[in-house]
Amino acid sequence: MFRRKGSDPERNEALALFRPVAQAVDGAQRALLQAVPTYRNPGAPLIEALDGFEVELAAIESSMPSWRTAVTEEIWLRCERALSETRAAARSLRSSPPGPKEFEALNARLGDVLAPLEEFAEAERRILGKPV
Repeated sequence: MFRRKGSDPERNEALALFRPVAQAVDGAQRALLQAVPTYRNPGAPLIEALDGFEVELAAIESSMPSWRTAVTEEIWLRCERALSETRAAARSLRSSPPGPKEFEALNARLGDVLAPLEEFAEAERRILGKPV
């Protein structure tokens, strides 16, 4: 009477190919956020955090071709643009960092660098077939 909807092999394959990229995006975000000072931790030096972030971005970029399929083409292109935007924002932050006492400015700038990577969360929702 009630049947479970069969899984979509193309969607499952796309998700399997996308997961390592999603993990690299998470790693990139974590690397950059290490620069955020907390009450107990002064935070990593910004340049060091940016270096780690850019290493992770390179890993994302090298993994991008693996999940480009007919099923993911539209969102893949959006993610590719997001990578370019986030790399440009990181370069801008590196060339013009906020001062050491400008906590709010640092957080805002880090947010600007990370914001384009939200496209990858959108990609995962689309691959999973969840409403956006």
